[in-house]
Amino acid sequence: MRELSGADPPETTPLQFGRPVRCTDGPVGSLSDLVIDPAERRVSHIVVEAPNGAARLVPADLLVTDQGLDGDVVLSCSVADVLDRGTIRTFSYVGPGTFPQNDERSDIGVEDMQVLPSFGGTDFGEFGADLWGNYTVTYDRIPPGAAELRRNSVAVSTEGDEIGTIDGFVVTGVRLTEVVLQPGATRIPIDSVTAIETDHITVSLP
Repeated sequence: MRELSGADPPETTPLQFGRPVRCTDGPVGSLSDLVIDPAERRVSHIVVEAPNGAARLVPADLLVTDQGLDGDVVLSCSVADVLDRGTIRTFSYVGPGTFPQNDERSDIGVEDMQVLPSFGGTDFGEFGADLWGNYTVTYDRIPPGAAELRRNSVAVSTEGDEIGTIDGFVVTGVRLTEVVLQPGATRIPIDSVTAIETDHITVSLP
């Protein structure tokens, strides 16, 4: 009598930031960010970035998990389906205390900030008092309660020490299995992640 083997382990899919994203009819951009449900530990959306910088939110249910070995992210929709989605990325000039805020329909995702020089009203007797008062901010609008992570989002220990930056995730279906950290492409089980926030995760290491 032949001994029955155990069930095959569930198939996992690597999601590495910066990898090309392909649809059923061709390439559509690259994987810029992942939008995650922190409570469920699952990917809710992927952010596809076009060459011109436009970023579009695509439901993770469209992710094809039996993709090839080349590491590309594969979607079960057409290029037109992705391009029909409005961009979630916004660029604006802001001043101190006027950064973008969450609202009832969306939260602010990862922000990229650049300080701009401002010479208006500067008293050079107190050099620098108003010299750096304006900012440019590029940010995404994401679903309320979600967290947005991208390459170089920070991973810290429970003691607050930076231990690396995020390079990607491994998923089973849409559920997070591992987080991949740099340096070293180190894989950390998702059970070791104690908190997931926008641009930041906390990891409990032995």
